Amino acid sequence: MFHAHVYFPLKNLKQAENLKARIESERRDVLKVFPLNMGLVGPHKMPMFEIHFSNNERDFIQWLDGVREDLSVLIHPVSEEHLLDHTERATWLGRELGVFEDKLK
Repeated sequence: MFHAHVYFPLKNLKQAENLKARIESERRDVLKVFPLNMGLVGPHKMPMFEIHFSNNERDFIQWLDGVREDLSVLIHPVSEEHLLDHTERATWLGRELGVFEDKLK
């Protein structure tokens, strides 16, 4: 399983809402789309919403990269090694924002 975190500044809330709605309506291969988090959650440095998808969804990642506009997306595998998953094993679409690593230890 993989997680994608789509980050948005609050001034771009409508853009994030539109992208979330588009994912929900167009992508039946996504396992789950979570509500928008307007504040900071866990190790994330910006408001975001989370997406869960299975391991072999390269098509989804390419599609997401094409529709995300200027929003940054962190994509990472899910294992028991949270710090490595969110850093060394992570892939970014757009600007790399990093995470609060101390919250993953």
